[in-house]
Amino acid sequence: MAVPKYLKIIQDIKQQIKDGVFKPGEKIYSEGELKRKYGVSNTTVVRALQELVREGLLTRFQGKGTYVSKSFLNKEVIFNEFNRFPNYEEANFNRNKQLTEEATKVISITEITDERIAGKLGIQPENRIVHFKRVRMFGDIPWAVQNNYIAKSNLLNVDFSDKDRFMSLSEELKKMYDFNILDEAMKERIRIEYPIQNPEHAALLEVEQMTPVYRVERFTYIPEDKPFEYIESFIRYDFYYVEIEKKKS
Repeated sequence: MAVPKYLKIIQDIKQQIKDGVFKPGEKIYSEGELKRKYGVSNTTVVRALQELVREGLLTRFQGKGTYVSKSFLNKEVIFNEFNRFPNYEEANFNRNKQLTEEATKVISITEITDERIAGKLGIQPENRIVHFKRVRMFGDIPWAVQNNYIAKSNLLNVDFSDKDRFMSLSEELKKMYDFNILDEAMKERIRIEYPIQNPEHAALLEVEQMTPVYRVERFTYIPEDKPFEYIESFIRYDFYYVEIEKKKS
């Protein structure tokens, strides 16, 4: 089946940015040019552009047009993610470190169809997806909600009846398929979500809906050009921070 037109537009613009056809700060095609180029409706064009804006690749200015975002695109930087657990004697530490007080609670494992998530995984909208919903805990405090999505076609004949098997999804995947997903190619995007859009996320984090959270989106690629897993995490602002370092050019 053909790739949906809006995804084709997204893929082409991403490739042109990667190839340097459009550089940071430069104006890209107008909506009218994209409509003529791809033979699609204005709704399709706007949907594609809005997705690229949401991903942080484009910026739109009313009355002026759409531009490639000025960012660290194609620059080598050192990026570290840290957890901050209040009242812990080692207040700041890299999130790859595991504490005995840390735990993961599996809320549910369900099979779904979702056009938006299918687009993230690069599969057809009608294809089934396995959704792992988990909560990360520090003692009795929930500090992150994690939604992992993997195409059902990548998890054939897997028994999900014992959901606690998947408290560590990476470890379970390693047992089943003999690879460490944490070592694979990935891309991550971090932004602030305020207020919390999904009331269930606020309830699981035990915070008010008007509390800001970090929204972390991660794609893991196996092979390197195909999304195997898409993750949306929602992290309490007081439990997380990032550090970015750029060497002199």
